[in-house]
Amino acid sequence: MVRPPYQRTYNEAELPQVVQELKAWGAGVRRWFLVGPMGAGKTHLVRTWIGPLVSSPTFTYIHHYPGAVHVDLYRFPLEVPSRLSELEELLDTAPLIFVEWADRWPPLREWPGVWVWLWPEGPDRRRLRADFRPPPPLGGA
Repeated sequence: MVRPPYQRTYNEAELPQVVQELKAWGAGVRRWFLVGPMGAGKTHLVRTWIGPLVSSPTFTYIHHYPGAVHVDLYRFPLEVPSRLSELEELLDTAPLIFVEWADRWPPLREWPGVWVWLWPEGPDRRRLRADFRPPPPLGGA
């Protein structure tokens, strides 16, 4: 079944509803790849989805929570083979995984999952687009 992209503009108070809609739209999906500029709301979306214990994984790269894993590729050592192996294993085995800054590692385009783009639209507004298709490769086509 092909699903049309999910798109929504929202404010912080509406985020719990957006997460519920995303869960319904992507029912059964366990890999969520998040893309957007700093401050776009990637971690906030994951925190709303998983729960209040979620913190920004920027300096620890990977956080394990009951039933979910949260990865941040912003400073992830992609050049270290053992770390890449760990990431690939998590992509294979985690019951639910969120990868922030997913566009920083092009091989993720080959993994099935949902790509979520977030953009700030003012101080309290965000725009979100979710799709099963990965972004086009850098340089086009």
